[in-house]
Amino acid sequence: MSRNQLYFIILLACSAGFVYLWTGFEFTCFFKTLTGIPCPACGTTRFITGDFTNGNPLGIIVGAAMLLPIFVFLDLLTRGDRVFRMYLWVEKKCRQPMVATFLIGLLILNWIWTISKGL
Repeated sequence: MSRNQLYFIILLACSAGFVYLWTGFEFTCFFKTLTGIPCPACGTTRFITGDFTNGNPLGIIVGAAMLLPIFVFLDLLTRGDRVFRMYLWVEKKCRQPMVATFLIGLLILNWIWTISKGL
């Protein structure tokens, strides 16, 4: 993936996320509708909007990712590539078996926690 493609995807995804949060538009979770159980990310929006008791801790990651457009715009203004280099570094780390196994394990534990809370 090129730098410009990554920056376009980040800006598009974060714009969609901001519109979703600002408009208050709600939609039914496709995964939960099909399976009857919450998806691994269920409760992320609640967490981002400040419901820390009934939200999903994955909201921390999503909330941090919503700050990426600031750094993308900074890179575009300065003709830098910090965000792109960070993406390549994170991708390289996530491809390591130990790191990937750990992250998948955290996701599974989070999903079990989400289901047990009945989100």
